[in-house]
Amino acid sequence: MQKVVVIGTGKVATQLTKAILVAGFEVVQVVSRSDVSAARMFAEMGQTLPYTIHKNEVCKQADLYICSVKDDAITDAIDGISIPDRALLVHTSGSTESTVLAPFAAHYGVLYPMQTFSYGKEVDFSKVAVYIEANSDIFENRLHIFAHKLTPNIKHVDSAMRAKVHLAAVFACNFTNHLYTIAENILKEANLPFSDLLPLIDETTQKVHTLSPKEAQTGPAIRHDDKIITKHLSQLNNREKAIYQLLTESIQDDKL
Repeated sequence: MQKVVVIGTGKVATQLTKAILVAGFEVVQVVSRSDVSAARMFAEMGQTLPYTIHKNEVCKQADLYICSVKDDAITDAIDGISIPDRALLVHTSGSTESTVLAPFAAHYGVLYPMQTFSYGKEVDFSKVAVYIEANSDIFENRLHIFAHKLTPNIKHVDSAMRAKVHLAAVFACNFTNHLYTIAENILKEANLPFSDLLPLIDETTQKVHTLSPKEAQTGPAIRHDDKIITKHLSQLNNREKAIYQLLTESIQDDKL
């Protein structure tokens, strides 16, 4: 799998394309919705690659076709593209089953990098866990060899297992980041910068490298400090109060 076509120009596609090039593979073409999307991707990468916005012009000599678009756009992005019988088609979704690709290619699978990606923020792909699967042992082995050039952390999982990984990632990343947003808004009310929280956030993150999250839990909820909890609730709006109460009850639930 030396020649790669990347379908998509978003955050994941951009960072993955960078990693593929660094690993020494050839990205023979990028498939974009528009010239503007392609230009944005190449500006972020700092280099230009061959690309097309027409599905009937997609290269037919590639070994691996990677569809890296939003989950609900996967089939639309691939429909109309002719995938060679000898090639492998994969998507990069955490929660979408591999079988959505079955109508479009004889050999299909998933290459899911479990990481959050942003424009302007470089990612060290060698530290990213990549979850893979394919509809045959031969092509899953080929995909493993390819992915191992990007990172040593390769996991072979089926679609059901990968969905659990994605769900866990939403809790650990997306929901946590939203709580940062709430914290930032609370600090703004006191004319204080969010950066004051960064040492606390960094220490909390570091602790779970050596302790289980449950062991690392601190704060008024785990201490059942009702006086402080009541005081906190009195300072919050209704939406924030509901979130605070739900999380407090969850922390105090002995079943977790």
